[in-house]
Amino acid sequence: MSEAARKSDELEDRFVTLENLGLEERALRYNRAADTVTVVGDEQASKNFYARAFDEWAGGNVVGTAREIFDRVTAIIESK
Repeated sequence: MSEAARKSDELEDRFVTLENLGLEERALRYNRAADTVTVVGDEQASKNFYARAFDEWAGGNVVGTAREIFDRVTAIIESK
């Protein structure tokens, strides 16, 4: 596997990990019929999503810098 492909896979894995945290914190909702993820629109759930992402990052369960985690969570929330 090329270096670029490996890095792309790592980024995708990080995105999926964070998206799963968003689902667990109920900031995101999965629609099985449409196979889509949408934002719930609950401000407290979104705050919990950010907090959980940073807790997981601080515990070494999510890779990246604090800024990268913030940017990824923001991108997930804004893209849905």
